Amino acid sequence: MGESKKYEFKPRVETKLSRADFKRVDDLAREDGVTKSEIVREALLWYLEHRDEIKNEPRETAIAQQIEAMTNRVCAMLARQGRWMGTMFELTNISMSQTKEGREAFETARKTAAQKMARSIEKDERDLVEAMKRTVKAVQQ
Repeated sequence: MGESKKYEFKPRVETKLSRADFKRVDDLAREDGVTKSEIVREALLWYLEHRDEIKNEPRETAIAQQIEAMTNRVCAMLARQGRWMGTMFELTNISMSQTKEGREAFETARKTAAQKMARSIEKDERDLVEAMKRTVKAVQQ
């Protein structure tokens, strides 16, 4: 006895298209050598597979733009700090390097400044992380 094939129920979906869109589907089916139903089925299945990606794209773009803006802001802040610190360092070193006490005082001040900057940068990094979290949360809502 041969195996009997079970009938698989495949519900239909119907839709209406403008004449121009219908012609595009018809032309594509003819070009690919398939039926219009196959073109529409393939397009629908592709859409269902990629729907979440399509839906999330604007949110991801907004997040990327916010991250880029924050990155640019941080880079500008660091560049300003670097220029300011370099100028201060140079001018202070010139004026204090004339004596041994001045050189020692300058070195002590340099070490203290380096420690304070390290703490400040850590705070800036934490603030930046919090700002990024707020941006991601806002875009997700």
